[in-house]
Amino acid sequence: MTDRANSGVRNSFRARACDNCRQRKIKCNKAIPCSSCGALGIPCRANGVTVSTPEQPQRTASGQYEQKIDALQEQLAAIQNTLQQITRSSASPSVPQSTHPAAAIPSTPSAPLFEGQSSFNNEVIIARDAAFSAVATSQPGRVDAHVSAVLSSLRSSLDRQQGSSTVIEPLSQSNVELLPQDFLVTLIKKVKVQPPFFLAVHSWRDVRQIESLCHAIYFPVDPIPAGSVTLLHGLLYYIIRDYLHEECSDLARFDLAAYAGFCERHFLAGLKSYEMMCDPTLQKVQALLIGIIKAQEESDLQLCWTYLALAFNMCQSMGLHRSAALKHDPVPVAEAKRHAFWSLYTIDKNLSLNLGLASHFQNHDIDAEFFTPSDNPQYRPWDLMTLTTIDFATLQGRIYDRLYSTSATQATESERLKSIEELSNDLMLVRERLLGIDVSQGLYAESLHGMAACADFITHSVMTVILRAQTRASDAMAITSQCYEAAMRALQSHLECFTYFRNRKTHKQTEYVNWILLYPSFTPFVIVFIHAITTASTFDLALLQDTVQSLELFKGLSRGSDRLYTICAAFSRTAQVLVDSEETLEGLTQHRDGSLVMPALDSNIALPDVEWPENVFDSHMNSADISMFLNDFIGTHRSAMDILNSDYMNETCSI
Repeated sequence: MTDRANSGVRNSFRARACDNCRQRKIKCNKAIPCSSCGALGIPCRANGVTVSTPEQPQRTASGQYEQKIDALQEQLAAIQNTLQQITRSSASPSVPQSTHPAAAIPSTPSAPLFEGQSSFNNEVIIARDAAFSAVATSQPGRVDAHVSAVLSSLRSSLDRQQGSSTVIEPLSQSNVELLPQDFLVTLIKKVKVQPPFFLAVHSWRDVRQIESLCHAIYFPVDPIPAGSVTLLHGLLYYIIRDYLHEECSDLARFDLAAYAGFCERHFLAGLKSYEMMCDPTLQKVQALLIGIIKAQEESDLQLCWTYLALAFNMCQSMGLHRSAALKHDPVPVAEAKRHAFWSLYTIDKNLSLNLGLASHFQNHDIDAEFFTPSDNPQYRPWDLMTLTTIDFATLQGRIYDRLYSTSATQATESERLKSIEELSNDLMLVRERLLGIDVSQGLYAESLHGMAACADFITHSVMTVILRAQTRASDAMAITSQCYEAAMRALQSHLECFTYFRNRKTHKQTEYVNWILLYPSFTPFVIVFIHAITTASTFDLALLQDTVQSLELFKGLSRGSDRLYTICAAFSRTAQVLVDSEETLEGLTQHRDGSLVMPALDSNIALPDVEWPENVFDSHMNSADISMFLNDFIGTHRSAMDILNSDYMNETCSI
């Protein structure tokens, strides 16, 4: 009976692989026992029947098994050593901590660096998860306890590597100077009752963040996050400035002007500190956003562009451009990140088009969601206005990419004309969406009405930039009649806005200058100026003179408005001399359809040789400067704002 039973087992083994080999999905030689089970020294099972291996082969296989485990340990140890070397080589030397009257302010480790699927660290995450899965799903007898321990050690090592970040602490400072606490308490109460204009216009709805910053800095329980003090000073500067303009009686006992100056100085110093350059955090991104807004107000476009580059790098590192990076954040934090990201995006796209530079934020790599507009009727119009402005900024980015970038110069004439038509139509759609917003119940509704009233000025200004691309530098035509018409309408729309703001308070006029007048490019004025001196048009001359007269009222409001007035005044006086003398610009001729054409590709544009009165040019500009500007503008299709910020224009038009 025994021989028959063994014979049955032998026949069954030869019929199919053993249970262990089938479960491990390896080749089985179907022997009794099979070679794989014999090498490992484990019982060989087939069809529920177990065949034991001789004791000596088991001991031999066990020794081989231990050797394999030792080799695996050596490999894992080598991996751990490599990871530690990478960590040490990427770390930078620490810098002494700054201090605070109540608590030190160490540099808080930033969030894990966001990296895409193609990165090495992403593969490390996969390896970590695989190690975790191997340990978690292992069953007794399936994986040796020693192997399980080694895999657990590998997982822990990869967790440490993935979670590590370079900690660079801020430079040593004296005790942080802060505003008096009694003033801050009164100010926060005021903000809760009447949010300042700055927070409303920029859709900065989280008033609790300001209160939280004050608690964290004035009454620190935990270490104060790096960048928080700079952010607080930036927010307080604009809040105090707004209440100073409104002459609030409940804050009259405080020296608001001195407090605003204090916050401004400390905010600017904080932006330049070393701690703002490393370890990205939300507070630092928000502080840079305020710094960019301030640089825009002061027309310091170079500083604005520099801060934008730093803020963009931080957004990339934190993954603010990707929806997946924010999905696990608490709702208030995720909303704050979305607000900061899209605010930076809007400014970046506008400057990109006006300066003729490629933007930092590329649409093809962005899938971040917009922030959710408020249901509060006081805040909702501002949020909808901000979201529409994001759409407008996206359009500005498309205008640069499809009409003015290096790749756009390779497009055929039909492709370029198709892009111009699509962009023109989309521009009008954005305008209609903006004008469709009900602003009647919004906080600071008067300013909302003013922004809506200026929609045509911005629309026609950007339309001028679009239509200017109807011709390229390689073509003979310089300015089409449609481009001139859009430029003319832009200046007329500005004059309508001027009547709306001319009798407003100074700070309201400053709002118009900083956020409306200086927002689009200088292109419309240049187009009308060129048309005037080419055609000797008295209508154009009158339009230029009216525009300059309006700019004179605003010239003292900011550095940007002063510079804009100085340049436009010089151009206007130049146009007056040429129109009065009936001398026209050399190098351009007008066709029957109204287009201005450069007859030869190699011709130069020059002002006619006339006797210039002494008061035409100031001490910083002459006819040669204007001729150089026109050749740059028409001959190379450079951005007007880019030319105005070039070296020779900065030297001749410095304020």
